[in-house]
Amino acid sequence: MKDTAEKAIGELLKDKNLNLTMGDSNVFDYGRIAFGIPALDTLTGGGIPKKRMTLIYGPTNVGKSYLSSQIVAQVQKQGGRAAWIDTELSWDSDWMNKCGIDASKVVVGQPSSGEQAMDSIKALATSGEFDVIVLDSIAGLVPAQNMDEDFSFSPMAWKARFVNSSLPRLLPSLHNGTALICINQVRASMGPTALANMPGGKAQTYFAHFLLEVRRNGWIEESGEKVGFDMQVRLRKTKVGGQNWKAAAVPFRVDGGIDILESYLREAIEQGFIKKAGAWYTYDDVKAQGMNGLKQHFIDSPELEKRLLDDIS
Repeated sequence: MKDTAEKAIGELLKDKNLNLTMGDSNVFDYGRIAFGIPALDTLTGGGIPKKRMTLIYGPTNVGKSYLSSQIVAQVQKQGGRAAWIDTELSWDSDWMNKCGIDASKVVVGQPSSGEQAMDSIKALATSGEFDVIVLDSIAGLVPAQNMDEDFSFSPMAWKARFVNSSLPRLLPSLHNGTALICINQVRASMGPTALANMPGGKAQTYFAHFLLEVRRNGWIEESGEKVGFDMQVRLRKTKVGGQNWKAAAVPFRVDGGIDILESYLREAIEQGFIKKAGAWYTYDDVKAQGMNGLKQHFIDSPELEKRLLDDIS
């Protein structure tokens, strides 16, 4: 009986029309793309997953696109390729270069319809040549049949129907190893109802393997002026590990994006490598007053920064 069953299973596995495989097959293996920011890599279990969809959402102007750009920058550092589908027509090469991206090596699409956006993503992913594709954003997807409608025409369900039918057909193309990042806006206050108030309906949250909520959490002030804010990133859902429902805060500066060095220093303080007493910080034989004073020591001494990175890793 056992031999008969194994033979029958073997025949089923050979049938390519069924697309069946055993549960321990390496076809289910997926890598990760790290953020390069300790707090976020710890939160996500090493970064966003390949072969999977990550949804990054939150209110406007909290750093969602910038966060996605950090993944692109990390991919490029490893010699990989990235694509950016810009439905909001907001791609800015100068800004992306400031984010650490080589814009000249990113394939950018500005689709004329939602269908063209999805077709582009599918073609890019199916090619197997791209490590990450960013869709910025779901809110900007408009089906072709609605492009020529009168501006007074605004049915609530058309975008949700489009997203609901498109994503299941799109996800299988990621099996070649591509990570898909979808960005979306929250049109209501953050909280339990936030996911229900995103353009595109609830389907996107069902199909996403990672849900990262981004919000502003306190201002960074210098000399009485607001120069940035703490970007709070919370893992709202995961099918691939990480610290579900926990959050990480990283410093975001208006003139320079995420402050990578300060994020390293915060992680070192959290792990106990840097001691804090009032306004003073101590790391081995280094003693500095204030975060800016501490940062200056590490800016002046690359060897010191390298030693710190070895400690916190």
